[in-house]
Amino acid sequence: MSICLRRVFRFSAVTLCVGLYGSSVSAAPTLAEDVFPQLKGILAKAVEQSPRMLSQNLDRAAADGDMIQAKAGLYPTLGGFYQMTQTQDRREDQPGTLDSDKVFYNISLTQPVFHWGERFNNARIGDIRRQIADENFKEAYRLLAHEIRLAYLDLVMGKIQLAKVTYSRDLALEALGNAEDRLSKGVMSEGEIFAIRIAADQARLDAENALWNFDRTKRNFATLTGGAVPSDAEIPDDIPQISTAGSEIDAILSSFLREEYPDTAAARVLRNQIAVEELNYKNQRTRLRPKLNLVAGMSQDEQSYTANAGLKYGVRSQFVGLQVNWSIFDGFATKGAIRTSLARKRQAEAKYNQYSATVRSEARQLARAVELAGRQLAISERLLDNAGVFLKFTRDDHIRGNASAAQVNQAQANFNELRLSANSARYNYLMRVSDFIGRIGQTETPYMPSID
Repeated sequence: MSICLRRVFRFSAVTLCVGLYGSSVSAAPTLAEDVFPQLKGILAKAVEQSPRMLSQNLDRAAADGDMIQAKAGLYPTLGGFYQMTQTQDRREDQPGTLDSDKVFYNISLTQPVFHWGERFNNARIGDIRRQIADENFKEAYRLLAHEIRLAYLDLVMGKIQLAKVTYSRDLALEALGNAEDRLSKGVMSEGEIFAIRIAADQARLDAENALWNFDRTKRNFATLTGGAVPSDAEIPDDIPQISTAGSEIDAILSSFLREEYPDTAAARVLRNQIAVEELNYKNQRTRLRPKLNLVAGMSQDEQSYTANAGLKYGVRSQFVGLQVNWSIFDGFATKGAIRTSLARKRQAEAKYNQYSATVRSEARQLARAVELAGRQLAISERLLDNAGVFLKFTRDDHIRGNASAAQVNQAQANFNELRLSANSARYNYLMRVSDFIGRIGQTETPYMPSID
C-alpha cells in the first residue's frame, strides 16, 4: 500500500470517529458576554460613557422637566404686581398742581378646584411620558449592547482574518523567493514566474487591507463604547466553541407566544402612547366647559366715593372667593381639536395592534434563524475538527518523512481557512441568539443602573 493511500486511510478512520461524535449539546442560550467575561465590564462602562447613552440620559432629564411642568397645574399659582409712582395732577377746580405718591399692588393666589379632570390628566400624561423616556432608555441600551457584542466579535474576527492572510502572505513570499532563485539558475522562465509574482503581490495587498480593516474596527469599537482603543493583546485569538440551545430557544418562544400582551420595550412604549392620546382626547372634550378656581389675595388701589371725581382715596382690599372661567364659543377650534385627538388615538391603537401581530411572526422567524445558525455551526465545527486532525497527521507524516513541507503548509492554510469559517459560524450564532433574546424583551441588563 502506498504512503499516500495509508495517510488517506488513517485520516478517513479518524474522520469517521469525529463525524459520529457530533458537536451540539443543549445548553442555556449563550450571549457573547458569556463567552468573553471581559465583555461584561465593557457593557457596564458603556452605560455611563457611551456617547449614545449620554444622549439618552439627557432625554430622560428633559422628560423629568416635562413631568414637573405637567404636574404644576395641580398646585396653586401665586403672582401679582407692585407699582409706585409720583404724580402731578392739574385740577380745574383748584389752582396749581397736586403732587402725590401713589402705590398700587395686587397679590393673588389661584388654586384650580374643578377642571373636569384636565389638570389630573395632564399630570398623568407627564408621568407616562417619563415612563416612555425610561423605556426608550432601556431599548437604546439593548440596541447598544447588541452593537457592542457585534463590534467585539468583529474585533476577534478581524484578528483571525489578519492572522490568516499574514500566514498566506508569508507562504506566497516564500514561494516567490524559491521561484526567483530557480529563475536566477535558469530552471524557471519569466512566463512561469509571472503568476507567482502576482500571487505574492496580491497576498501583500490582502495583508495590508486586513491590517487596515482591523485598525479601523478597533477605532470604531472605542467610539461605540466611549472607551480606549483596545490593544491586540486584549483581543482574544478565537471565539471559543459554544453549545447550541435549541430546546431553550423553543421554550422562550413558546412562553412569549402565550403572552396576551407582548412584554417588550417597544410594546410598552406603544401602550403608553395610547394612554397619552386617550387622556389628550378627554381633555379636548372639556375645553368649552366652565372651569372653577379658588382665588384669594390682597390689593391696593384708589377710588372715588363722591360725585367729585377728583376726590380719590387709597383702598386696601383683601379678598377670597371662587372664579369661573368659561370659553363658550371658540370658532369651532375645539371641534377640530377633538377630531385631531381622536384620530391620533386611533392611530396609536392601530400601531400597537400592528406591532402585536408582527412581533409574534418576527419572533418565530428569529427563532428559526437561530436554529439554522446552530445547524451551520455544527457543520463548521465538524469541518474544523477534521481539518485539525488532518493537519496533525500531515505534520506527523512530515516528521516521519512521508509528507513534504509544502503539504504541511497546504494543510495549515486549509486549517486556517476552516478556522475562520468556524469562527464566523460561532459569530453568526451568537448574533442571532442576541437578536432573538433582545427583540422579544428577554435580555437581562444587569450592567444598566436602576431607573428611578
